[in-house]
Amino acid sequence: MLGSRVTEDEFIFYSRFVNGRREYVRPFAINRRTGAFRSLQDVQLDLERNVTFIGGFGDENHFYMLYTDKNSNLHLYRDSEENVATMDHQMFKTEEMPRTRDRYARESGMIYVHPDLERNVFTGHHRSKIYTRGDKMHIIFDGYAVRGKKSDDTTTEILTLDWNTGKTEYRTLPTLEQRNSPSFNSFLHQDKLFRVQMEKDKFKLAAYDFNTLQPLKEYNYGENEEIAIKSTPVHQRGAKGLFSSKDDEIIEKQDKVLKNLASGIPAITVDTYSDSTLQLTIGSYKAPDERNSRQDQSRMVRTPDRYVRTPRGLALIPGRWTPAYSIPSYYLNSPYYSRYFYDPYGQGSSFPTGPGISTYFHTVLDAKSLTKVEQEGEVEVLQEKVDKYERDLKREPEFQTIYRYGDKLHYGYYDRKARTFRIVEFAYGQEPPQTEQQR
Repeated sequence: MLGSRVTEDEFIFYSRFVNGRREYVRPFAINRRTGAFRSLQDVQLDLERNVTFIGGFGDENHFYMLYTDKNSNLHLYRDSEENVATMDHQMFKTEEMPRTRDRYARESGMIYVHPDLERNVFTGHHRSKIYTRGDKMHIIFDGYAVRGKKSDDTTTEILTLDWNTGKTEYRTLPTLEQRNSPSFNSFLHQDKLFRVQMEKDKFKLAAYDFNTLQPLKEYNYGENEEIAIKSTPVHQRGAKGLFSSKDDEIIEKQDKVLKNLASGIPAITVDTYSDSTLQLTIGSYKAPDERNSRQDQSRMVRTPDRYVRTPRGLALIPGRWTPAYSIPSYYLNSPYYSRYFYDPYGQGSSFPTGPGISTYFHTVLDAKSLTKVEQEGEVEVLQEKVDKYERDLKREPEFQTIYRYGDKLHYGYYDRKARTFRIVEFAYGQEPPQTEQQR
């Protein structure tokens, strides 16, 4: 499954089917009220010669297939306004955008930022993000080395594809000197583009007006200096000590905060709920080390109904990564059920294993002035409530997922003891629900 759309009457799902040199989009629909299945006709794509598939995804209004050719032009296919079983085609030239030193460097790690995508450092650490705004698609790249420039002279690149005009626009933010690549990342939220830069001795958060790219707000902190915009402590997950079973550690020593934050690929996500604030998650994600063990139960697995990122593209199935040990072995090892799990680290050879390390904190800013929200007591962070609820569960759930539902967050998990799948709702301004253990 590459993507999905929700219409007034149906859920529409899309997959890619390849037969020799021919490629098809294979859609099917499920009625939202009756559950009736409706198979739609396969759509053959009229592909140009020597194009490479990048990925497919669906937003609120359309499903897209994205390809590139040897000249780095982008070929975009989109379902028709009149018929979901018809794919229209547009080619966008990218001669204004400089080429990267490594071929397909920008395209190899693209991720589509769906409005309901879970906001964490794993999803935020991708350096090639796709956003759709009506008939315009914005692709933002961070920190890629380009031909003819120094490796430490990099920037944030913005490539806009206008479906109505067929034109391409290329813009950049001010360049940054980075000692260790990569050291910065960005995230687009509504009309503001946020960029964070983290190294062992400096921290910088800047916000820009996305339309004009004029700076709006900037925060700078040096080595061993308190990061004053933090609304929560700095958490580190996935780095269990030799004599510790804790999966969530709070980093308190100031001289270790920046060093740990800069130990992985920088990540930032931005979200807002029913109030006048922005909730930012800032940190880094360090990929698991490479090992030659396909039986490592701490490796990360994508469970069914997930957001799946394939090696050369992207696929939108809402959900999140979970360690393999949280999935019953009779599912993972079953020839039937194992087909439903995306298990890239369980294939042997030199694939990395383990969940990786997420180091992060949350900050709450005023949506207009972008100043830190100050108040007596703890500032309310919705994602922090969900994390605390999960930590307080008596036993770790076998299956869990987080997704956005309007202005709320839903945490779903399977309670094996009660043989029940529970969905817990978290809303801004409401007391968080209690776990069975707390009750």
